[in-house]
Amino acid sequence: MNVQIKDVLRLPGEGERTHSDMVIKARTEDLAGDFSVMEGVIRPNEIIAPHTHEHEAQLVYVITGELEFEVGGAEGLRFSAPAGSYIIKPKGVMHSFWNKKDVESRYIELSGKEYFEGFVDSKAKGNIHAITHAKKYGMTTHMKDTFRLMKVHKLTGLSSMEFPSLPKLPDWLKKLLPSRK
Repeated sequence: MNVQIKDVLRLPGEGERTHSDMVIKARTEDLAGDFSVMEGVIRPNEIIAPHTHEHEAQLVYVITGELEFEVGGAEGLRFSAPAGSYIIKPKGVMHSFWNKKDVESRYIELSGKEYFEGFVDSKAKGNIHAITHAKKYGMTTHMKDTFRLMKVHKLTGLSSMEFPSLPKLPDWLKKLLPSRK
Protein backbone atom coordinates (compact mmCIF):
# COMPACT_ATOMS: atom_id res chain seq x y z
CA MET A 1 0.00 0.00 0.00
CA ASN A 2 1.55 3.26 -1.15
CA VAL A 3 -0.90 5.67 0.49
CA GLN A 4 0.36 8.63 2.47
CA ILE A 5 -1.41 10.24 5.47
CA LYS A 6 -1.83 13.44 3.42
CA ASP A 7 -3.87 11.40 0.92
CA VAL A 8 -6.46 10.28 3.47
CA LEU A 9 -6.54 12.85 6.31
CA ARG A 10 -7.85 16.42 6.11
CA LEU A 11 -7.33 18.21 9.40
CA PRO A 12 -9.48 21.16 10.51
CA GLY A 13 -8.61 24.23 8.47
CA GLU A 14 -6.97 22.21 5.70
CA GLY A 15 -8.19 21.98 2.15
CA GLU A 16 -7.76 23.54 -1.23
CA ARG A 17 -8.74 27.22 -1.24
CA THR A 18 -10.77 28.28 -4.26
CA HIS A 19 -11.68 31.61 -5.84
CA SER A 20 -15.04 31.47 -4.05
CA ASP A 21 -16.15 30.88 -0.47
CA MET A 22 -15.64 27.14 -0.99
CA VAL A 23 -12.74 25.03 0.29
CA ILE A 24 -12.31 21.71 -1.47
CA LYS A 25 -11.82 18.99 1.13
CA ALA A 26 -11.81 16.08 -1.35
CA ARG A 27 -11.93 16.16 -5.15
CA THR A 28 -13.77 13.61 -7.25
CA GLU A 29 -10.41 12.11 -8.23
CA ASP A 30 -9.76 11.46 -4.52
CA LEU A 31 -13.11 9.63 -4.25
CA ALA A 32 -12.98 7.26 -7.24
CA GLY A 33 -14.73 9.82 -9.49
CA ASP A 34 -17.96 9.54 -7.52
CA PHE A 35 -18.32 12.87 -5.70
CA SER A 36 -16.54 15.89 -4.23
CA VAL A 37 -16.68 17.37 -0.73
CA MET A 38 -16.42 21.12 -0.15
CA GLU A 39 -16.91 23.41 2.81
CA GLY A 40 -18.59 26.78 2.31
CA VAL A 41 -19.47 29.94 4.22
CA ILE A 42 -22.45 32.24 3.79
CA ARG A 43 -22.26 35.59 5.53
CA PRO A 44 -25.36 37.30 6.96
CA ASN A 45 -27.93 38.42 4.37
CA GLU A 46 -26.19 36.65 1.48
CA ILE A 47 -27.72 34.18 -0.96
CA ILE A 48 -26.45 31.41 -3.21
CA ALA A 49 -28.19 32.37 -6.45
CA PRO A 50 -30.96 29.97 -7.51
CA HIS A 51 -29.61 27.44 -9.97
CA THR A 52 -30.16 23.98 -11.43
CA HIS A 53 -27.66 21.13 -11.94
CA GLU A 54 -28.19 18.99 -15.01
CA HIS A 55 -25.70 16.25 -14.10
CA GLU A 56 -25.65 15.76 -10.34
CA ALA A 57 -27.62 15.72 -7.13
CA GLN A 58 -26.11 17.44 -4.10
CA LEU A 59 -26.34 17.26 -0.35
CA VAL A 60 -25.72 20.08 2.12
CA TYR A 61 -24.90 19.52 5.78
CA VAL A 62 -25.26 22.68 7.91
CA ILE A 63 -22.29 22.86 10.31
CA THR A 64 -23.02 26.17 12.05
CA GLY A 65 -25.79 28.74 11.97
CA GLU A 66 -29.02 28.27 10.09
CA LEU A 67 -29.81 28.42 6.39
CA GLU A 68 -33.06 29.12 4.57
CA PHE A 69 -33.74 26.97 1.50
CA GLU A 70 -35.97 27.13 -1.54
CA VAL A 71 -36.12 23.91 -3.56
CA GLY A 72 -38.27 23.82 -6.69
CA GLY A 73 -38.64 27.56 -7.33
CA ALA A 74 -41.36 29.98 -6.25
CA GLU A 75 -44.01 27.25 -6.15
CA GLY A 76 -41.68 24.74 -4.47
CA LEU A 77 -40.56 24.16 -0.90
CA ARG A 78 -39.22 26.79 1.51
CA PHE A 79 -37.79 25.82 4.88
CA SER A 80 -35.21 26.61 7.57
CA ALA A 81 -32.35 24.20 8.23
CA PRO A 82 -30.54 24.62 11.57
CA ALA A 83 -27.04 23.31 12.32
CA GLY A 84 -26.98 19.53 12.07
CA SER A 85 -29.47 19.39 9.17
CA TYR A 86 -28.95 17.46 5.94
CA ILE A 87 -30.59 18.85 2.80
CA ILE A 88 -30.86 16.89 -0.45
CA LYS A 89 -30.89 18.97 -3.62
CA PRO A 90 -32.16 16.70 -6.43
CA LYS A 91 -30.61 16.74 -9.89
CA GLY A 92 -32.55 18.96 -12.30
CA VAL A 93 -34.46 20.84 -9.57
CA MET A 94 -33.83 24.56 -9.01
CA HIS A 95 -32.52 25.34 -5.54
CA SER A 96 -31.13 28.22 -3.54
CA PHE A 97 -30.17 28.96 0.04
CA TRP A 98 -29.39 32.02 2.11
CA ASN A 99 -28.41 33.23 5.56
CA LYS A 100 -30.89 35.47 7.44
CA LYS A 101 -29.04 35.27 10.76
CA ASP A 102 -26.53 37.82 12.12
CA VAL A 103 -23.64 35.32 12.09
CA GLU A 104 -21.86 33.36 9.38
CA SER A 105 -23.21 29.96 8.51
CA ARG A 106 -20.84 27.16 7.52
CA TYR A 107 -21.86 24.09 5.54
CA ILE A 108 -20.50 21.04 3.77
CA GLU A 109 -21.47 20.42 0.14
CA LEU A 110 -21.33 16.93 -1.37
CA SER A 111 -21.72 16.92 -5.16
CA GLY A 112 -21.99 13.88 -7.38
CA LYS A 113 -19.53 13.68 -10.28
CA GLU A 114 -17.02 16.38 -11.23
CA TYR A 115 -19.22 19.03 -12.82
CA PHE A 116 -19.79 21.33 -9.81
CA GLU A 117 -16.13 21.00 -8.93
CA GLY A 118 -15.29 22.17 -12.47
CA PHE A 119 -17.60 25.17 -12.07
CA VAL A 120 -15.92 26.13 -8.77
CA ASP A 121 -12.51 25.78 -10.44
CA SER A 122 -13.66 28.00 -13.33
CA LYS A 123 -14.08 30.88 -10.85
CA ALA A 124 -10.29 31.25 -10.97
CA LYS A 125 -10.94 33.14 -14.23
CA GLY A 126 -13.51 35.38 -12.50
CA ASN A 127 -17.20 35.17 -11.74
CA ILE A 128 -18.32 36.58 -15.08
CA HIS A 129 -16.34 33.86 -16.85
CA ALA A 130 -17.76 31.17 -14.55
CA ILE A 131 -21.35 32.34 -15.00
CA THR A 132 -21.06 32.66 -18.80
CA HIS A 133 -19.54 29.17 -19.03
CA ALA A 134 -21.84 27.51 -16.46
CA LYS A 135 -23.66 25.47 -19.14
CA LYS A 136 -20.37 23.63 -19.77
CA TYR A 137 -20.74 22.30 -16.21
CA GLY A 138 -24.46 21.57 -16.56
CA MET A 139 -25.52 24.56 -14.47
CA THR A 140 -28.22 27.12 -15.14
CA THR A 141 -28.50 30.23 -12.95
CA HIS A 142 -31.97 31.77 -12.59
CA MET A 143 -31.43 35.52 -12.24
CA LYS A 144 -35.12 36.51 -12.06
CA ASP A 145 -35.48 34.20 -9.08
CA THR A 146 -32.30 35.62 -7.55
CA PHE A 147 -33.79 39.13 -7.61
CA ARG A 148 -37.15 37.83 -6.35
CA LEU A 149 -35.58 36.10 -3.35
CA MET A 150 -33.27 39.01 -2.57
CA LYS A 151 -36.19 41.42 -2.55
CA VAL A 152 -38.63 39.22 -0.59
CA HIS A 153 -36.07 38.22 2.07
CA LYS A 154 -34.22 41.56 2.18
CA LEU A 155 -30.91 39.99 1.16
CA THR A 156 -28.08 42.31 0.20
CA GLY A 157 -25.35 40.13 -1.26
CA LEU A 158 -24.46 37.13 -3.40
CA SER A 159 -22.40 34.50 -1.63
CA SER A 160 -19.35 32.95 -3.31
CA MET A 161 -18.81 36.01 -5.50
CA GLU A 162 -15.86 38.39 -5.84
CA PHE A 163 -18.23 41.24 -5.08
CA PRO A 164 -20.68 39.82 -2.52
CA SER A 165 -22.16 43.15 -1.40
CA LEU A 166 -22.95 44.32 -4.95
CA PRO A 167 -21.58 47.85 -4.46
CA LYS A 168 -21.82 49.12 -8.08
CA LEU A 169 -25.28 48.13 -9.18
CA PRO A 170 -27.04 50.28 -11.76
CA ASP A 171 -29.87 52.41 -10.33
CA TRP A 172 -32.60 50.40 -12.11
CA LEU A 173 -31.35 47.22 -10.44
CA LYS A 174 -30.96 48.81 -7.01
CA LYS A 175 -34.69 49.60 -7.10
CA LEU A 176 -35.43 45.88 -7.35
CA LEU A 177 -33.44 45.04 -4.22
CA PRO A 178 -34.07 45.95 -0.57
CA SER A 179 -32.47 48.97 1.01
CA ARG A 180 -29.23 48.34 2.96
CA LYS A 181 -30.31 50.55 5.87
